[in-house]
Amino acid sequence: MLSFLAEVDDQQRDAVAKVIGDALSHDTLIAGGRYLGRLWLRDAETTAWHVLLAGRRLHEAADDRKRFFEAWGNA
Repeated sequence: MLSFLAEVDDQQRDAVAKVIGDALSHDTLIAGGRYLGRLWLRDAETTAWHVLLAGRRLHEAADDRKRFFEAWGNA
C-alpha cells in the first residue's frame, strides 16, 4: 500500500479517491464521494504505517516515525 501511494501523483491519487469514494457514498448520507475516498486512503495509509512500525525494533522505529510524519504531513 505504501509503495503504491508513493508512486501515484496528485492527479492519480485524486482519481483513486473518487473511485473509492463513489463506491462508499452509496451507503452513507454524510459526505461526497471524493471526500470519503480521501479519508479512506488516509486511513489505509495510516494503518499500513502502523503495521510496518509494529514489527520494528525500537532503534529502527525512530527513522520510520520520522518518515511517517513527513508522509502524513504531505498527504
